[in-house]
Amino acid sequence: MKKIILSLAFLALTSNVAYCDEGEPELQNASTETLMEFLEYCKDNAVEDDISAAEMKKYLLVCINEELEESYYNTITALPMG
Repeated sequence: MKKIILSLAFLALTSNVAYCDEGEPELQNASTETLMEFLEYCKDNAVEDDISAAEMKKYLLVCINEELEESYYNTITALPMG
């Protein structure tokens, strides 16, 4: 009887762990429209933050990637053209 109860308890615990493992969400690529919206948003922030022309590309890329990560999109390696 003890073996049956222990087996059922073990089964219940292990099956619960299997359903709780959600893992990381699968990231998708952002649409061109989304990238352009983030680019405009980051350009506005750059003006407010007085970013120099020499630092602008790096600032925009970091800013866009932060927005992409917060929205569960894949990050980019180059600025979108637009």
